[in-house]
Amino acid sequence: MINRLKFKSLIFTTTRLEVANIDSYLTSELVESTLLSEIVNLLSSSVVESLPPYFHDINTESDAEVWLMRMLSESHLCVVKHKGCDSIIGFVFLSESDAATAHLGYLLAESHWYQGYGSELLIGLLQCCRDNQWVEKLIGGVDVKNEASKKLLQKVGFVAVEGNNQNVIFYEYNLCEQPHP
Repeated sequence: MINRLKFKSLIFTTTRLEVANIDSYLTSELVESTLLSEIVNLLSSSVVESLPPYFHDINTESDAEVWLMRMLSESHLCVVKHKGCDSIIGFVFLSESDAATAHLGYLLAESHWYQGYGSELLIGLLQCCRDNQWVEKLIGGVDVKNEASKKLLQKVGFVAVEGNNQNVIFYEYNLCEQPHP
């Protein structure tokens, strides 16, 4: 289970993005209702195409609430926003496998694809993790057909590792050994 205290203060900004712990969105019913609506809009069929089945068919706020509770129980969840805007354009998921390693997941709204936001997001996250010494290694799994995510992870310095799964390629980033992105 994730150490919520370690990542409680996870917040960073980049040139165009603000990334913060989702806890601030869960403080009132009005904010949570808005969040659920944004989850429905964000998890379009194109965005979730290469993601696990529980990301699919999120069509109502009720579906979004079930999905959100699952994400909160399985990972540390951060929202990604465009600087100066309130609407959410993506999510970052972190779950610890041990004290030194965290598994990484991320997604961005389709309207923000192919504009450098993914690279900016991951470079900011790597810098934040390095600065706070939260983990030594990040691991991300990518569907073998998801060429964009594979290229993105390689671009920011993740390295493919051998694995047994024919449908998923795992990439690692060792924060102690790799140079700053």
